[in-house]
Amino acid sequence: MKILDLSCDVAGRFGAKLFAAAGEEVLRCAPDAGEETLSLYLDAEKQRIEPAELAAILPECDLVWTSFDRGQYLGHAAGLRMPEDCVHVTTSSFGTSGPYSSWRGGSMADWAAGGYLYITGDPDREPLSGPENLCAYAAGYTAAAGAEAALIDRIRTGRGRHLDVSTMEAMLLLHQSTFSRTQAGELRRRTGRFTEVYPLTVLPCRDGHVSIGVVSDAEFDKLAIAIGRPELSADTRFSDRDLRWKHQVDLDRELAQYLAGHDADDVVEALQTGGVACAKVAGPVDITSNPQLVHRGFWHELPSQGVMPGYPLSHFHPFAATDVASPPLGEGGDLPLSGVRVLDFTIFWAGPSATRTLADLGAEVIWVEQPGVRLDCHIEEGASASPFELMFHLHDTKMFRGKRSITLDLSRDEDRSVAHALARQAHIVVENFRPGVAGKLGVGPGDLAAINPALSYVSLSGWGADGPWADWRSYGPSIEAASSIEGRTGYSGGEPLRLGHTLPDATGGLIGALAALRGLRQSLATGAGGWFDISQLEAYAAMAGEGIIEATRHGRGTERVGNRSRFGALQGVFPCRGEDQWIAIRLDGSADRSAFSAFSGIDVAALRDPDEAEAAIAAFTRPYEKAELAGRLQAAGMEAFPVMDALELLDDRHLAEREFFLETEAGDRVCLLPGTPLVADPPMALPAKRAPRPGEHSREVRAGIGALPGLGGQF
Repeated sequence: MKILDLSCDVAGRFGAKLFAAAGEEVLRCAPDAGEETLSLYLDAEKQRIEPAELAAILPECDLVWTSFDRGQYLGHAAGLRMPEDCVHVTTSSFGTSGPYSSWRGGSMADWAAGGYLYITGDPDREPLSGPENLCAYAAGYTAAAGAEAALIDRIRTGRGRHLDVSTMEAMLLLHQSTFSRTQAGELRRRTGRFTEVYPLTVLPCRDGHVSIGVVSDAEFDKLAIAIGRPELSADTRFSDRDLRWKHQVDLDRELAQYLAGHDADDVVEALQTGGVACAKVAGPVDITSNPQLVHRGFWHELPSQGVMPGYPLSHFHPFAATDVASPPLGEGGDLPLSGVRVLDFTIFWAGPSATRTLADLGAEVIWVEQPGVRLDCHIEEGASASPFELMFHLHDTKMFRGKRSITLDLSRDEDRSVAHALARQAHIVVENFRPGVAGKLGVGPGDLAAINPALSYVSLSGWGADGPWADWRSYGPSIEAASSIEGRTGYSGGEPLRLGHTLPDATGGLIGALAALRGLRQSLATGAGGWFDISQLEAYAAMAGEGIIEATRHGRGTERVGNRSRFGALQGVFPCRGEDQWIAIRLDGSADRSAFSAFSGIDVAALRDPDEAEAAIAAFTRPYEKAELAGRLQAAGMEAFPVMDALELLDDRHLAEREFFLETEAGDRVCLLPGTPLVADPPMALPAKRAPRPGEHSREVRAGIGALPGLGGQF
């Protein structure tokens, strides 16, 4: 396969990198990006070609990456006509259509438009962005998964496609419950280090900070025992999750008695040994000595000092060839995965979101649920619902839409035989148990490879299937802490802060879908399957590549800088008219500073002190309505975007024109939920509007198995 990378933005360059790192031939032809460490990371495995070679190479390409901004294609892609039978992927902040397609995108606009800026930071301070390019990396994972799906369709039909991936829509899909909560009457706002449950938080210890993951009452009991304070479990202030939330300050004081006397590594060891998810908040240098990542060979040494993250899909184990026939694909259709069968053993967030993407792409996803675990959150047509019922109904609709549900107790031989029969008919298997659990249940990669060696089998664990941390517990916040991303997020001079809604689980879903699709494409080409052992930590740390290079090469980038740029831009989040109203602005270079000075009358280039420059910009923006000011700044050629909350995003004209939000019936109400960021011509994803009830399809799925030799007849 031949891939041409003409992209100029981080999203496209990272998406193309995910193919180059897999050993595909990726040819790069683009203007010099200027940022040394970013280019070193994103273009490491690509082959450089000159513009004069494009005319000869383009007709031979299977996949082409381009970038779009301010209403036009960028770099050498401008004016090029793509071959009709190739897969053409375009990445941008806002997409190639809609009211914002003529706007200027960038890292600050991405944080604001993606809904994360409004909900990150302290409630009495300005909203806080994460690392500059993190949103673009998420869009790169999204675009790579879409490219794999389009390539599979091209193999099956010969059909080319243009895929239009916007970072705005990619980020909006990664919210787990923001939009379901909003429509149930709870607008998510900034809560600093506090989450909806406590203590799922970051706290200081003797030599740094640790992320503690306690969600349930049982986990709190384990925490109390692990720190030698079992009496806390019986304390009436902390006896359930609501009381722990109410008495946060008191609980912090109690925990501080232990934490202040212990180093982070000792705290993590004690809590993980006691069965509590915990991780040290690592910086971009600390992470390079992480024993789990070192064991799994994650780091790549650079020729002249420093290290960078490796390929997060590198732990692929091919299945041995056998004489067992692989299952044929079902009848194809308009969508790339029509006729593809997926066996889904996932729970929580990362796994279900991966298989939801496969369902959106047209796959038949059979979701195996443990009996009695999931609440039946279905709301009958026309019925009213409480906010609690509505929130969970919408959550289920978003996470599980388009799947068929069968309940199986895999500890029972009979039900395990049903799972084996389903695996014989499947093309993809996805599970996100802790390492070793799938094998104990008889559905591990070795078990199912013996039944169907052509399977694309994906395991999505927090830390990976081997190594000293393999058996440790993890939640998204634990992974965020260990990844170095949380260590670089926070106000200048302040403590590390989590993002307003955890991204590692959602990122795990993206890379899980990418692995499943990559494995399927390989299986179609070779007839052989294999096992992807995915570490969500590795997937998330790969989104911090240039920061880790900067830190290990030059010692830069280890401090928290708030909303300031690490690449020299003048940027920030500034107040506008009204309560908690803000605008994100980025002035990248002298031309932007001159444009802003002409627009505002403030000579920002003359203000050498960043505090003084930011104060002057804030004084200018304060009287303006945020959307009006963003439009005027954009018209003058600058990157600016209003900081939008979930209600504003649900009512946004650009998203409405691009039909991003889906209408779904919830009893007597019609609600909106994120659809798909995989916008394509011809269309490639069709999100369903309903999730299955627990075990809803058990009877028909069993009936569809039929009588299979060696499995005891009908099920």
